[in-house]
Amino acid sequence: MQSPASSLPAFLHTLQEATRLHQQAHGCSAHVFADGPGLWQLLAQHQPQRILELGTGLGYTACLMACASPRAQVDTLEGDAEHTALARQHIAACGLEQRVHVREGSFLPVLQALNFPPYSLDLIFFDGHAPALALVRQLHGLLRHGGLLVCANIEISKPHGSRRVKAELEDGIRWRTVATLENGQTRVATALHEPPPVAASPSPT
Repeated sequence: MQSPASSLPAFLHTLQEATRLHQQAHGCSAHVFADGPGLWQLLAQHQPQRILELGTGLGYTACLMACASPRAQVDTLEGDAEHTALARQHIAACGLEQRVHVREGSFLPVLQALNFPPYSLDLIFFDGHAPALALVRQLHGLLRHGGLLVCANIEISKPHGSRRVKAELEDGIRWRTVATLENGQTRVATALHEPPPVAASPSPT
């Protein structure tokens, strides 16, 4: 399914509004990602096939990414049991339960259990609480060379942590920042990996 970035499918608008109303009613961490069109455009351009999301909320961004990249498989991690149940309902209502898989639990134990091979993911969307630098570096090892990290909530983290993460994503060694979404609240960085060493050719005898 393709859609102009400025005109998302109606069910995504409905899901975004449901997330906003749930957050207002419960004062919880179900963040409403504000730049759906920008995220759609990014996914439509790059067409990632293996996606990891950290922070499902009620399923809005997971559904959006699966629709914008129709061949993608999405694993999405959520630590809140109520949000997990609601997200699974919304994903099923959108007909995406065969491609979007919600994993409940804390990020690090669930990542360990999933056991992704190194450099196997095309895109990681981080939308949990402010990312720790150690986690950002762990995610780097899961992305292929040129894979994308979409990192939300940088600007609402503690100032010191925010500066460290932003510096990491701009270091030009492990990462290169290539875009921003949500009026600069979300950074998009591409993972850089040194090419593997080339075996030396045997000396002629």
